[in-house]
Amino acid sequence: MTPQHEVMECYEKIAPLTGRMLESARAGDWDGLVQLGQQFRSWVERLKGIELAEPLEPLQLVRKHSLLSRILADDAKIRDILTPELAQLSSLLGNMHRQQHLNHAYGQ
Repeated sequence: MTPQHEVMECYEKIAPLTGRMLESARAGDWDGLVQLGQQFRSWVERLKGIELAEPLEPLQLVRKHSLLSRILADDAKIRDILTPELAQLSSLLGNMHRQQHLNHAYGQ
């Protein structure tokens, strides 16, 4: 397989993964999201390791652009879902931390 085909294979695998990650985030399936995220990172690492001696062909560039647009759109939607969830989690952890300090201060 040529490096150009390897690059395209990675993008072809990553795009549906981000779609599935978005579905998991919408469903609140955090374990599923984490598992898909691990697969995502694996494909991205593989993509980073590919060295292109020649540029992608014009049709490959068009397809790559389409896939990247899809990946980035899914990523933005995932972040929109996760940001309030992470803020809530941070608030809960902060409250627990304050409670532990109070308990420690008053010997409980």
